[in-house]
Amino acid sequence: MNATTLVRSSGWRCLLTAILLLLMAGQSWAAELSIEARLIWGTNDDKSPNPKHKPVDAEMAKKLKKVFSWKNYFEVNRQNIIVPSRSTKKFKVSDKCDIEIKELEGPKVEVVLYGEGKPLNRTVKSLSKGEYFTLAGEDKNDSAWFVVITLLEERQPDKK
Repeated sequence: MNATTLVRSSGWRCLLTAILLLLMAGQSWAAELSIEARLIWGTNDDKSPNPKHKPVDAEMAKKLKKVFSWKNYFEVNRQNIIVPSRSTKKFKVSDKCDIEIKELEGPKVEVVLYGEGKPLNRTVKSLSKGEYFTLAGEDKNDSAWFVVITLLEERQPDKK
């Protein structure tokens, strides 16, 4: 093997190695989010008028009571959803409420809350595993609703 062949050969190896590294890095950047969305109803009543609503766990009730003034909190709906990398996912949390979640750059999400088909609230928040944020609004009869958004898992590579 002469010097010219050796240079060409090592040049191709470097190029192929660089391409391989870029492909691997690109796959690690492509990720999806595993999100939990909980619709919660807050009230001063001792029980919910809907027997399907269950009291929230003690830990969540304690966190909500630190910020909000209702005596009791009931879970109306809970959903786990996957938001594809740098994409948007819209889903229904109740007959009157939809949520749209979009993954943004950095550990951020944009959440748009829809009530009866109309956008009511747009929020951009940082979100890390185990952390959550709450969207809230008043309801009739001195009660309120809350949508609690939690990141369940760290970003996982997209399955292609």
